[in-house]
Amino acid sequence: MKKSISNQSKIFDSTIRIQILASLYTSPLTYNQLKKVCQCADGAMTNHTNKLYEAGFIDVKKEFVNKRPQTTYSITDFGKKSFLEFVQLLNEAIERNK
Repeated sequence: MKKSISNQSKIFDSTIRIQILASLYTSPLTYNQLKKVCQCADGAMTNHTNKLYEAGFIDVKKEFVNKRPQTTYSITDFGKKSFLEFVQLLNEAIERNK
């Protein structure tokens, strides 16, 4: 089956999840950093990061820093590959419609 935007993972149905993956592509970010970048509420951030984690797109690291809990997210190799394929499909769609 030829890949198309419409048959990509449901992960890419959300602009917030796309933004999370784009943000994590270059480096890991803490929960607060990611929340600030995405500008969404705690509940939405938790929901979207859980979906990405369950689908294998991101890893989650929980630790204590200065006696305070800190969650850090990073993109997995699978997440990078899938995100790049999605971006390539978008670029191809743009080129076809110029």
